[in-house]
Amino acid sequence: MDICFEGIGQTAATFRAESGIGPGMAVTLTGSGTVGLGEDGDPPCGVALGGARGGAAAVQIGGAAKVGWSGDTLPAGWQSLACDGQGGVKTVSAGGVKWLVLAVDEDDKTAVVKL
Repeated sequence: MDICFEGIGQTAATFRAESGIGPGMAVTLTGSGTVGLGEDGDPPCGVALGGARGGAAAVQIGGAAKVGWSGDTLPAGWQSLACDGQGGVKTVSAGGVKWLVLAVDEDDKTAVVKL
């Protein structure tokens, strides 16, 4: 039996988007109504559902989403996560945003998180 969390409680919004955003990338608020990849350590606000088109992107801001991660490990459970500046997330000891890590794929370095 496969385990699937996709689509659970999904809430999305359209934001103005900086370049470089692609599907599944963690984004941060870079201005009023604007998202981007931000800097390493910035707090994530959601996960892009697609790439930026016409200067806008759909961003998932609630529910379960799949995102890439960086670092040595990403444990399941409640974690303080920050953007890594490359479209993924990483654990941080200070700052970040508490997201529930539901499942981790160590090989693909992806995780399903509850935003």
